This record gives sequence, C-alpha cells and structure tokens, in this order.
Amino acid sequence: MTTAPVRALRHRLLLAFGLIATVCAAAISYYAAQAHQHVGADYTAMVADVVRSQADPKELLTALMRLDGAHPDHQAHQEELGELLLRIPRRIENIRLQVLRSDLPRQDYAPLIDELTLVQERIATLQTRFDQAQRDGLDGQEIDALRALGREIEAGLAWSYSELSLLVQNASADQRQLMEWLTVAVVGLLMMVVAAVGAVMLMMLRLQHQRDIMRFQSQTDELTGLYNRRRLQEVAEQEFARRQRHASPLSLMLLDLDHFKLINDAYGHPVGDAVLSAFADTLQHQVRRLDTVARMGGEEFAVLLPNTDGEAARQLAERILAATRAMPMPEAAGEHRFTVSIGVTEARQGDGFEHLYTRTDRRLYAAKQAGRDRVVSSDVLAEVPNRGASLAQANMQGDMHPDVWASGRKDS
Repeated sequence: MTTAPVRALRHRLLLAFGLIATVCAAAISYYAAQAHQHVGADYTAMVADVVRSQADPKELLTALMRLDGAHPDHQAHQEELGELLLRIPRRIENIRLQVLRSDLPRQDYAPLIDELTLVQERIATLQTRFDQAQRDGLDGQEIDALRALGREIEAGLAWSYSELSLLVQNASADQRQLMEWLTVAVVGLLMMVVAAVGAVMLMMLRLQHQRDIMRFQSQTDELTGLYNRRRLQEVAEQEFARRQRHASPLSLMLLDLDHFKLINDAYGHPVGDAVLSAFADTLQHQVRRLDTVARMGGEEFAVLLPNTDGEAARQLAERILAATRAMPMPEAAGEHRFTVSIGVTEARQGDGFEHLYTRTDRRLYAAKQAGRDRVVSSDVLAEVPNRGASLAQANMQGDMHPDVWASGRKDS
C-alpha cells in the first residue's frame, strides 16, 4: 500500500537526495581538479628554476673559454661574462630561499645549501679577480687562473643543481601521491555522507510508510477492507464542517443484513465472513467514489453520502436492495437468497453526526420491525409490502437446517 503522503514524501526525499548527491559530486570534481592543478605547485616552480639555472655553469665556462685579448669580439665576451657573474648569484640566492621555505627535510638539502654557499664565495672571488684583470689588462696567466676558478664553480653548481632537481622531483612525486590518497579519502568520506543521508531518508520513508499502514489499519475493517466506525466519524465531522461553510445536502444510510446470525449458525463463520465480504463489494459497486462506506460492526454497515438529498439516498438504497437480492451466495449456501434492511436520513440544519446517526438508526430499526428487506426513509412508517420471500421465510419452508430454526430464536 502506497498512500499519497508516502508518494509525496518519497518525491521530496528523492529530490533532496538528488540535490545532495549532485552537490557532493560537484564538490568532488572541483576538489580533484584543484588538487591536481595546485598540488606540488611550489615544487614545480622550484624545479623550473633549477632547470633554468642548470645552464648557467656551462655558459659561465663557455664565456671564460672565450676570453682572449686577441679575439675580435674580446670586449663582447667580457661583457657576457660580467652579466653571468651578476645573474648566477641572484639565481643561487633565489633557489636557496625556496629550498629553505619548502617542506623538504633539512638533512636532505643541508649539503646542497653548503655547496651553493661555497659556490657563491667562489663567484665573488671570480668577480673580484675579473674586475681587477679588466683594469690591469688580461694576460694569458690571469685568464688561465680565471678559467680554473670557473671550472670549480661549474662543477659545484652542476652537482648542486643535479642533486637538488632530483630531490625536488621526488618530493613533488611524494606530494602528488599523498594528494591522490587524500582525494580518495575525501571522495570516500563524501560518499559515506551521501550514503548516510540516503539511509536516513530511506528510514524516514519507511517510518512514514509504517505510520500510514498503522493509520490505514486503525481506520479500516480487516475483513472487508471498508472503513471502520472511527474513520466514518472522522469523515462525517469533516463533511459537517464543510456543510457549515457551503450549504449542501448530506445523507446517511445504515444497513443491516437480515438473519445473518442464522447463516453463521448454519454454515459456520467462514461462510459468514464470505457473505460479509461479498456484501461489502456489492456496496462499493453501487456507491460513488466520494461516498464513504464503512462497516460499523458485525453485520451492520453505513454509507455517508455527501451532496445527496434524502430522495437520492432513498433511490440508492432501493438499488442496493435489488443488488443484495441478486448477490450470489457462497457455494455452501448457494441456494439461499440474501436481503438487507436499510434506514436513510438526510441531515437537517443544525444537525451533528450523532443526531443524524440516531435518526437513521431509528429508521433502520423501523425497517426491521416492518418485516426486513426494505428501505425506511421517513419517521412515519408506511405499510410497504415485502417484495419476495425473505431468507427467513425460505428457510421456514425447509431450506435452512431444521436444528437452527427449532430453537425459535429471533435474530437480526
């Protein structure tokens, strides 16, 4: 059984769950994209600086090898060397600061920093001697000394940059792997959140479904599937409240199966239950969808008829009489014909459900007293001939088991 409230709740929960899942998926996608874009960004920049700086030692050595007072471009080569001696220390200092600010283990980069510091001192010495040689004039001996010092600088820078590049690349790879694990953890966490939200929503849906089942069971007759007395009263209160706002006719019909106890006594309760269910189906086929059919208890039923005056209710009751007479009986009692007595009343101005029910019950009693198998819709009972032999009359002629009738009991 899926009721309208359950379907509405299911729709809202599915929308909410879809929204949460969409937001989580978007958050995961954004996080993964940003993580892959920015992870190791500092290390990547450092690697780029190191790669650019690795060309400096070779350029320095090449510029030193070109120093020759007899070469036509001797002056240009000196200017090139001067530019290198200014640029290389700046790059070394920049890389040194990046290393010190990074998360690299100090014990891994400490020897490299020491070597770079030593290289800076050698470059400062090379700069001083080169400036002095430019003032005093470059000779072959001084050029060889500068080249020897340049080879030491080139060797120190090459080793430092190579080791540093490897160290930074390994650190960047480790960081990327860590971020991949973190991404997996974040995705897993968000999936758990989505699953938890889904479980809570499913639990809410099941609780609502269980509540609706309990409400349905509390309002429904288990045997016939009709509403019970409690639900009829609730609907009647709603109809009377609506009637106060918008004047409209309202009628009530009470029905009582004739000689039903004799059916139970003669054929057993299973047959009696089958008769009750068959009569309930007959009622539901005769009424409108907006009418409320209820089993009041035992063999007594009620039909609340909104927007129906007394005459229309009486005509419906007559149709129910005819349908009941034609109703097929269970096989065990298939040769018998069934009848019903009906009381019908239209609500008056100022009536409540209790007043309406009392008057209708009185008319039902009048129908019983008048011979059953009839409709009474007024307080003044007219003599209405009973159409056809009733179940009791048929049984008096020998159709019912004689032991039942021998007791001489009067039932409903």
